[in-house]
Order: sequence, then structure tokens, then C-alpha cells
Amino acid sequence: MQVHLSMLDAADPRKPSAIPLVLTVTAAQHPAVQGDFRDFAHTARPGTGAASA
Repeated sequence: MQVHLSMLDAADPRKPSAIPLVLTVTAAQHPAVQGDFRDFAHTARPGTGAASA
């Protein structure tokens, strides 16, 4: 399963970005994790540029 998020550069909105989020699982695993991946994709937001620990 793959999702592409479109985002604009806050400093220059003429610079769009596409961020791919990819879930790689077997066909048997897919039903069990599909909802979690969907929830994760809905929470993805641009960061501040700071490294996360």
C-alpha cells in the first residue's frame, strides 16, 4: 500500500513536495495492519526541520 502526501514549502509555496509513505507487508499481513497504516498516514505532518530522537 502506498500513499503520497502533497505539501507546500512554507517559505516558498511555489515549491510543492510529494512525500511517499509505503507499507510493505505480505498479503496475509495486509488486513491486520491496513488500519494502523491508514491512521499513521492521517497523522503525518510537516516537521520543523529539527531531528527527532
